[in-house]
Order: sequence, then structure tokens, then C-alpha cells
Amino acid sequence: MTKIGHIATEYKPITGGAQTYLANLYEIFSQKGYEQSVYQFNNGVRDPELRLLPHKPSFIKGGRALDLWWFNLVLNLKWGKLRAEDLLICHYAFHSLPLWWKKKVIVLSHGCEWDIPPTSLSQRLKIKIAKWSFRHFKYLVANDTNYFRQMGVAIQPKEKMFEKIMPGKWFIPNCVDTNYFRSVEPAPSFPDHTILVPRNLSRPRGIHLAIEAFALFSKTFPETNLVLVGVCFDEKYKKELEDLISQENLGAKVYFKGSVAWKKIRHVYSAAEMVVIPTLQREGTSLAALEAMSCGVATVSTNVHGLVDLPTVQSEPTAESLAQKMEGTYSSWESVAARQQKEVTTVYNLENWKKAWLSVVRKAAI
Repeated sequence: MTKIGHIATEYKPITGGAQTYLANLYEIFSQKGYEQSVYQFNNGVRDPELRLLPHKPSFIKGGRALDLWWFNLVLNLKWGKLRAEDLLICHYAFHSLPLWWKKKVIVLSHGCEWDIPPTSLSQRLKIKIAKWSFRHFKYLVANDTNYFRQMGVAIQPKEKMFEKIMPGKWFIPNCVDTNYFRSVEPAPSFPDHTILVPRNLSRPRGIHLAIEAFALFSKTFPETNLVLVGVCFDEKYKKELEDLISQENLGAKVYFKGSVAWKKIRHVYSAAEMVVIPTLQREGTSLAALEAMSCGVATVSTNVHGLVDLPTVQSEPTAESLAQKMEGTYSSWESVAARQQKEVTTVYNLENWKKAWLSVVRKAAI
């Protein structure tokens, strides 16, 4: 029985797109009888499938950024178990560095881990590691074409979807269960005329951009409300968002809903009249965007990174451009939603994703 080890800093509890992706991978490989383990940080979940690694000690300053470097260090503590795995799937190239000695590794990109252009020494190092990893390891799967372009490969958005781009390197976009993500009973306690932003609250995810655009949009559509669904790990940024809401006099029209369990998220999409994905940096083919479109909700996004590989209505990453696209989409949301839902159902479905991934694993595990 082939043993697969997943290298991912977070898997359980599932709180975002990368964890959902891993859960879907785990399911399709389990169906084929593969034995699997996940090497992740100790986040308080006990499960026999998990191989837990400690977070950095609290007395070491540096926040989450340093914690990710710490993960690379303590991953070496699991050398014996990693050696016993037949195949490793490393979620993000950055964490492939301590696996340099392992031959059978699939490096998986969920999108670039750095700003473009990079804004810190840490990000510049991540780019160097990603380019080294691209050359060093035989196998790579990227969920967007932007990652290949960052590696120097000439490829256009949506080109060669679910196909091999070059020897050992595949473009497999994110996909969703289009049978599960359908319009269902709306989640309770959501305001009427909800414009939904299903994003963890961080600067790269562009939450402030969504608020700025909504301030312009709501002048044309004053009946609408903006609902933010996601976790905030940066209290300073949260305060900045609250100040922006106050400055724009949107206090009665913007709602923070916090995290929502994955099994309930389709009810949240169904409570919305439009979804906005306002990402500025570090985005692949957004699962949230695909889930929303699969549920038949008209979806607007910026045109950065992996988002260009999706059928969202796309804008430049400015408040004025985003507001304009939101206005046009909201005015004809039914036709937009129908078009997007059809493309997601036809192309971005789990059957296409499953076939592509099983083909990659069969080749890598030989």
C-alpha cells in the first residue's frame, strides 16, 4: 500500500481554502486505498492521521512569519517517519527546503507565498527557495498559471488546464464539488441585500479595498450591506478596518461575522446577492470564488495572480474599478450568475480535478 505524507503547516481545524484543498485530496486518495499522514503544527486537534509539530516558543518574537520558518526547522524531527513515506506532497514550496534529500516529492503551490514585487527579505528568500525547488524536485502541481510565470515559464491564463505544462510540472486549477455547492436555505441572521466577502481578514486579501469599493457602490445601491466572513489574525489591521468603516460612515452597513464552519458555508453563499473577492496579493485559483459561483451567486474579483484563471467578473485592484464592476454585476446579477455557474460546473468540478491528481500521483509514485 502506497504511503503518502502531506506537509502542511495547517490542516485541522479547517479554516480556509488550503485546508479544504488538503481535505479534498485526502478524500480522493483514501478512496483509492492510499495510506496517508499529515505533518502539521499542533493546533489543539488530536487525530491519528496527524503528525504534530510544535509552534515556536512564545518567548521567541517574530509572529507568524517566523513561525513558518520554525516549521521548516522542526520538520527535521520527523525525519524517520518522513523517510518511511513512499511519496510526500509538500503544500507550498517554502516547506520543501528540509525535504531536499527525498526523491519522491510533489511540490504543491496554492498560489505565490510572496507579494509581487516582494516587500521583505523573508519574501525574497521565499522566491529563491521556490525557484530552487522548481529546479530541484521533479514534480510540481500549481493551481494557477501565475506561479509558472513567476518561475519563468511562458504561459497564458487558463492555458493547458489539467495538463502537463512541461516534464513533471502540471497546472491543475482548484475545483469544487459542484453537486454540494448549490443554492440552499440561506444562513439565518444575515441582513437583507448582502454583499459577501468570504475572506480571512488580512491586508493581502484586500479587505480594506472591499470596504473602500463598497463605500462607492452603496451610493448607487443604498439598500445593500457588506458582510465580512473570516478570521482576523492581526488586531492592528482589524482596528484599521474599523476606523475605515467609521470614516466612510458605514457603521450600520458593514458586519463582521467571524469564521464559519466549512459545512455551513454554502448557506452563507446562499444568503448573499453578490460575492466580492478583493485580493491584492498571494492568491491562487480561489476556492471561495469557485464555491460562490457554483452556488449561483454572481462573483466579482480583482484581476491579480491566480484569479485571472477564473470566470469571475474582474477589476483592477483599485476601489474605483472594483466599485464599477460591482455596480455592473449587481445590475445584471442573474445573467452573470448563470454564466459563471455553468462554466464552474463544466470545468472546475471535482471529477476533472480528481482525474488529473490521480494521474500525477500514479506517475510520481512509480
